[in-house]
Amino acid sequence: MNYLRKTKHIAIMSTLTLLMAGTALATPQDDADAFLKDKNWAEATRAFEGLLETDTENAANYFNLGRARHHMEDYAGARTAYEKSIEHNFQRLQTARYHLARALVSLNQQEKSLEQLEHIAGSGRFSYHTLQGTSEFETFKENPKFIKVIAILTPCNTPEYRQFSFWLGEWDVKSAGATTSSATNSLTSVHGGCVMMEQYVAGTYSGMSINFYDATTKKWHQTWSDNAGGSLYLEGHLKANGSMVLSDENFETSKITGTINKITWTLNPDKSVQQLWESSTDNGKTWATAFDGIYTKQALDK
Repeated sequence: MNYLRKTKHIAIMSTLTLLMAGTALATPQDDADAFLKDKNWAEATRAFEGLLETDTENAANYFNLGRARHHMEDYAGARTAYEKSIEHNFQRLQTARYHLARALVSLNQQEKSLEQLEHIAGSGRFSYHTLQGTSEFETFKENPKFIKVIAILTPCNTPEYRQFSFWLGEWDVKSAGATTSSATNSLTSVHGGCVMMEQYVAGTYSGMSINFYDATTKKWHQTWSDNAGGSLYLEGHLKANGSMVLSDENFETSKITGTINKITWTLNPDKSVQQLWESSTDNGKTWATAFDGIYTKQALDK
């Protein structure tokens, strides 16, 4: 029995020691972070203010102090803290500018708020949906500066993304020189204008492609697949004459097959579109026509 009591006593003391050790390991930083996590804004404010008395260059603590003050509706204090976090190169810089812009609106400093939003737009790295959904920015909805900020931050909103737009629409397709159409093709803008989707139907044959501009490579890309198991991977540019020219010259498929495919789309004066598909088996020295088609807008789409 004495042995059991002794063992139980040791276990209890060990548990208490561990608990005390855990408490001893807690730091003022841990306490401040915990207050913030628990949304205890008053205690978080005091805790971060205390930390910043000794560590005056901690950008993250300035930001968190700003958040706590903001929730306490101390907008002037929040502004000062956010500005300090920016001054000390807070890692999430645009987030700090966003909250600073919110605080500035609450201080009736709309122009300074818009300046922060313009800084955010200049970075190109922030969600325009977030700005549009922020209650403080409701007053900016008709403001030209705010509209420009949203336009800049909206993905796929530069002229390059519209270079292939002349191919959008519902089309009847016929071979060059033919009098009747042999297929239909539907080109739609999807995913916020970032992708053009093609749906091609010719009798029992059908296929589709996705077409998009890659801002990193500054090239247009097309990936095609059909119900015959065929596929194409093309890339290229809009030429100076206004034609879009894509080929698979730089893809592994052309090396495997020994054939380079090149497709040229040209907008005609009558708003029809010519699609010229050519192939080469001598590394581009000579070209054979695989398909020469004319796209004419369907009556309902004119």
